[in-house]
Amino acid sequence: MNRNSVIALVVGVLFGVLAFYLLYQQAAEMEKKATPVQVLVASGYIPAGVYLRPDMVERKSVPESYISPSAIRDLKEVSGLMTLVPISSGEQILSNKFGIGEETLSLTLNPGFRAFTLEVNETSGVGNLLRPGNYVDILTRIDSDKRSSISFAFQNLQVIAVGQRLNWKSTTNSSTPENNGYSTVTLAVTPEQAETLMYLEARPLRLVLRGPNDTEIVDVPSQSESEVLAKLGHYAPAPKRGIQIIHGGQ
Repeated sequence: MNRNSVIALVVGVLFGVLAFYLLYQQAAEMEKKATPVQVLVASGYIPAGVYLRPDMVERKSVPESYISPSAIRDLKEVSGLMTLVPISSGEQILSNKFGIGEETLSLTLNPGFRAFTLEVNETSGVGNLLRPGNYVDILTRIDSDKRSSISFAFQNLQVIAVGQRLNWKSTTNSSTPENNGYSTVTLAVTPEQAETLMYLEARPLRLVLRGPNDTEIVDVPSQSESEVLAKLGHYAPAPKRGIQIIHGGQ
């Protein structure tokens, strides 16, 4: 075998190895793209303007070649963000469809709660000193033909808006009460509480502010006018004080 034949054989072998490597790489790439990968897709229609909940999505196996670069693999990737556009059922959850939305009243409500607005004045509204995030009790007076009584209707209800303010810090930089007047207070209530408040709204209502760490529900019996009047002037006796005798310097 002459020198030229040897060179031709070596070159042919090299080209063969290179061709095999390229074919192997292409096959591996095609196999990779066809390999199913778990991604998050919408389990149903998701409207715009909502935060993503676990029950809104499901995991689905999709070939890698069909996965969008913006597809998320974990809900934490869009934590604190809301949908900017609707997402169709079965559609991949893409990060570019989420953003910081405008603060609205509905976003302050936890599942199972409703926003109920009460009309108040300076007295019934705690002197116009309530702020979103406070908790209040509601006192009411029930007048009937036979009896008039005072009772706590509800305790520990969250204030989610005063007037049209959803966030006190975003509307005023002053800690003083000037210009903080409001004529309505919006509370977070259950549907059953909303029905009761609708019935009681025609009766006198008084909001009672609670301390920031006070969540105790107190069992307070209702009192009639006669029971209240009977207690007037009756106070617990002051503790008795003994006479202290001093002898010399002692």
